[in-house]
Amino acid sequence: MCCLLLAGHLCAQPRVSWGITAMTEGDWNMTDGQTAWVNYLEAGVNVGLWKGAQLEAAAIATYAAGGAVEGSQLGVSNIYADANKPFRLIQASVGQRIADKAYCAAGLRNIDVDYFTSHSTAFFTGPANANFPIISNNYPAATFPMSALGVHVELYPLKGITLKASVYNGVAYETLDRQFRFVPSSDGVFSIGSVSYDREAGGEHPAHYTLGYVCGKVPDGGETLVRKTGFWGLVEQPFLQWSDTQWCLLLQGAAMSRHTSGTHGYWGAGITVDGISRRKMTAGIAFNRMHDHAEGNELDIELTWAVPLTERFSLQPALHFMRSGHRETVVGLLRASLSLGNM
Repeated sequence: MCCLLLAGHLCAQPRVSWGITAMTEGDWNMTDGQTAWVNYLEAGVNVGLWKGAQLEAAAIATYAAGGAVEGSQLGVSNIYADANKPFRLIQASVGQRIADKAYCAAGLRNIDVDYFTSHSTAFFTGPANANFPIISNNYPAATFPMSALGVHVELYPLKGITLKASVYNGVAYETLDRQFRFVPSSDGVFSIGSVSYDREAGGEHPAHYTLGYVCGKVPDGGETLVRKTGFWGLVEQPFLQWSDTQWCLLLQGAAMSRHTSGTHGYWGAGITVDGISRRKMTAGIAFNRMHDHAEGNELDIELTWAVPLTERFSLQPALHFMRSGHRETVVGLLRASLSLGNM
């Protein structure tokens, strides 16, 4: 094992790496009978340019037969998009790694990939785990399925510590004729950053702690630019190693620092269990609560279970118990995922 790891570390990364992810799911509102069929396809490629540099590109396609089945802001599916489109470019940037101390990139990017793709948050199907509602509901920012032109920087000053900061065009777009623009005078500017610490926890996944900020001067439904700021945090803390399973506590939250008529607060908590049985299944429960002045508060409780059938293919059923105002809804979904490539 040691020889294999050392060989893998010393061997150069392939000049061209690629990946394809396909997902299809059925959504069923058990309360009123609405159904939907949701599909997602992502293709990405990284091409080495010169020492430490690479071209990074990714595109997605989305198709849904039927609309959102639950009619909430929190949502139940992080692959559902309001519009069916065969092509959206979500990344087209050049990244430069400076030894093991820094990484910087410029071009078209998406903040979900840069900031909100941790082990536990990526496991759940609810959109709030992949992108906090104070961002997606308050800013026209580069969140799924949009992207925006910007600059992203990462620093690694000490072992386990990562500093990130990004500046994007204030309004994100999904069409090629508008994506490659940086016009602060009309679109404003959006910035996000974080400091993270990762610590080995004796299991497959390390403990992870992040504190971050968001700050933007963006259009507020018209030509006027409005400044909005907020803060967010994420904790993934393994707390139990039982047989071959690793139990992890998930805590997350976010709040606007100034009054806003929209979403002003969010918190979430959950537990994931990895390594169940010989199939290395993962199970979890998550609680997500959103506070919104205009739409009212929403609560989503998600139970989900991922079953790898092969190294590349898996099934994931999920059950959502939702409360929005005085309306209660139960939604079930079944997702199939296929991943290919050498990324």
